[in-house]
Amino acid sequence: MPNTSANASPPFQEFDTASRHSELLNFLARSSEMRTTARSSLKQSLYAGSGAFAGSLLTGPVGGLVGGILGSVVGYMKSDEYDGAIQAVRDLEEERKDELILAVGEVLKAAGASVGQLSTLEGYRESLVTFAEQEEVRNSLWEACVNSVRG
Repeated sequence: MPNTSANASPPFQEFDTASRHSELLNFLARSSEMRTTARSSLKQSLYAGSGAFAGSLLTGPVGGLVGGILGSVVGYMKSDEYDGAIQAVRDLEEERKDELILAVGEVLKAAGASVGQLSTLEGYRESLVTFAEQEEVRNSLWEACVNSVRG
């Protein structure tokens, strides 16, 4: 009986995390869809929060509501912070990189990627590109990146 263990793909967790992290960074840097997702997420949260705070500070609860709405509009119109976010993901400590790669793997598996697909760098790359066409997957990938930076 031939030894098939030499041909078996390693489980996702045992694969080279540095290569996966590098591939994730390349994907984030090149994906216009991810850039759009990140831009929307960052702008809306920062400006809406700032607007709500300023409005409520000046005029109370109604001002907070109006300020949040105005802050969301301003956030939508401002420049993007995406490149800074990629740098933050690039500069993660090794433990956080590992956690991020596991979280991304879980997002991709939930979207339909198989462990077999994720066990090779090419399959990982293809899964990122293919499944990130779905807005929900892009949002989940971005959330995983933000959570890894926040700690």
